[in-house]
Amino acid sequence: MRLATFQPQLGVHCETTTLRNMLHQAGVDISEAMLFGLGQGIDFQYRDAPDPGRGTPMLTGRIEPALLSRNACAALGAELRESRSPDAESASTAAAQLLDAGHVVGVSVDIFHLDYFKSRSHFAAHYIALYGLDDTLAHVVDTEQQGGAQTIPVESLRRARASDEGFMPSPHLHLYIERLPPRLATDTDAVLREQIWNAIRLTAERMTEDRGARFGIRAMRRAAVEISGWSDTLTSADETVAEVGRFWRFAGTGGANFRKLYREFLHEARQRCGDSELDPYVQGFGDVQRQWDQAIDMLMAYPGADRRQQLHAVAARLDAIADAEQALFEGLLIPAAKRAGEPA
Repeated sequence: MRLATFQPQLGVHCETTTLRNMLHQAGVDISEAMLFGLGQGIDFQYRDAPDPGRGTPMLTGRIEPALLSRNACAALGAELRESRSPDAESASTAAAQLLDAGHVVGVSVDIFHLDYFKSRSHFAAHYIALYGLDDTLAHVVDTEQQGGAQTIPVESLRRARASDEGFMPSPHLHLYIERLPPRLATDTDAVLREQIWNAIRLTAERMTEDRGARFGIRAMRRAAVEISGWSDTLTSADETVAEVGRFWRFAGTGGANFRKLYREFLHEARQRCGDSELDPYVQGFGDVQRQWDQAIDMLMAYPGADRRQQLHAVAARLDAIADAEQALFEGLLIPAAKRAGEPA
């Protein structure tokens, strides 16, 4: 079956695209950037490589998979349901039942098994929105980068959903929106205005905390130190370093994409709340996004450059980004702490 009234909603990041499609089908239209901001999605995480000599750590510019959806739905008052099936057959049955009940289904998948993905790497923390399923074909929505609405063989979906390889797998995980609070659909703008500053406050508090060497600003500085030595520590540095740059740019895990989304969230917040105190932060995250793009350009140009000098330049750029993000979040925390307790 295929949801008759479904209209694909496009986006640039997999989980927020999936969440936007689930919410739209449930009856409310909220931008991807707003969902990212309400979901407190921005972060930096450093996850050690399984084989440090042959691979790089997973460096990602967002919080853990599914946590963003939980945060955003909690802010909106939407009832998000998560279910995990024990095997492929029961997962297919569960998905069909949810579709039959009118839900768009968020599915955690490994991109290696998706026919339309060019990457041949396992990455299992990817999300797609499932809106149709029959004996042979599955109809899904992925990011704009991956072509938006796609039709794939059911067997590809089964393998992608069942995979336990790659980064943070969640085999047979489904997400869906059970119901929305009536006011969210009838007075969306008021609900968003009531939640914006609290989401900013919670994000700024987290980003200014010392959460150890794996998370936040401190993790960014650790990554800078590690990257500066990759030409000596990686056995296939020419290929691996450039691949990190490509992955950050095109697979969406790098800082630039998420800083762009957070800038767009702050810009929309400025428009909805009419608060000019957000203006310097909108500009500041635009500057940070450009610095992330510059770091990615340097990584992708690594094979044809003075290698050690190039990685030292990337490291210096990451340190500068860490300084800028720390200052931005420390600055944001001051008005957010005050506004979060005020009536919208």
